[in-house]
Amino acid sequence: MSKNELEKYRSVIKKDLDKLEKKMDKLQEAVDLLNKRLGKHIDFIDETYDSLKNPINAAKKWLGR
Repeated sequence: MSKNELEKYRSVIKKDLDKLEKKMDKLQEAVDLLNKRLGKHIDFIDETYDSLKNPINAAKKWLGR
């Protein structure tokens, strides 16, 4: 294999790696966003469940005591 052919293959491989890296970055951004949203949702559910676990404290908060 000649040096010129090797350079050609390296160029093609580099382009493919760059495309894969961009796709991975987009996927990571999507995962990060979903993780953030899911975390907020879990926090909301935890807060809601806390008031259901202890209804007396929930009633006190609601009545302002």
